[in-house]
Amino acid sequence: MTRYSAIALILLAACPAGAAEKTVERTFTVSPGGSLTVDADSASVRVAGGTTNHVTVRMTARGSEEDLASMKFDAVQKDDAVTVTMRRGKEGWFKWRSWNGEGNIEVLVPERFGIRVHTAGGSVKLTDIIGPVSLHTSGGDIVAKNVSGNVEARTSGGGITADTIRGEVDASTSGGDVRLLHVNGKISGRTSGGSVHCSLEGSNRGISASTSGGSIQLILPRSITADIEATTSGGEFDSELPVAMTQRQDGHVKGSINGGGQRIDASTSGGGISLRAAD
Repeated sequence: MTRYSAIALILLAACPAGAAEKTVERTFTVSPGGSLTVDADSASVRVAGGTTNHVTVRMTARGSEEDLASMKFDAVQKDDAVTVTMRRGKEGWFKWRSWNGEGNIEVLVPERFGIRVHTAGGSVKLTDIIGPVSLHTSGGDIVAKNVSGNVEARTSGGGITADTIRGEVDASTSGGDVRLLHVNGKISGRTSGGSVHCSLEGSNRGISASTSGGSIQLILPRSITADIEATTSGGEFDSELPVAMTQRQDGHVKGSINGGGQRIDASTSGGGISLRAAD
């Protein structure tokens, strides 16, 4: 038997002629330690952890009645894994590309849960999760806050913010700024069209920051130990931390901090590189 505690399906007419709204709500009983997978063609996604033993899903899309009728709305459970799908029908692929509607997916999960999100056209926001997190979008910003677990974030058309992360962070975008803040773990941030701003808490487990179109700022504990290599073609290198340099010429700096340790690599073609001491 399907383990739904609530199922609602509502189809309402919207104000513009020929437009409609479709909403699907479902709730599943699960145990902490399970997983959520979200797969969407064009939807903004919000996931939040809480003190609950349920996964509560709300999917909403607005568009023409014909477009909505061809969409697949689905949320299914297998053991403690829940998969949420919002996809266009195969026959509507070319029509969907010119669709002016919008889709939204909101999910509440137990805080101890693994999360995988993939959407081809929308923003992704995630908060308050204990577990591994993978967030992918082809057309929007990504925000992840208060996560205990490794975070992977990928977007081709927006910025990335990860704040208060206890685990590794691997973030990459082709079109925005990368802000990896209050990270207690290994840090990797890459962008082709913005700046990179990282702040480390705890010990250095390795830091890599690169951009082709902006500046790099790293905020580091004064007690950090590191070997550093920094390269800039469009700015200067400066540091509030003492760097024992073995090389400094033509925008290329190599050296160590507090005797050396895990590597810090910073590279930019369009700005400066600065190291700041955490207060």
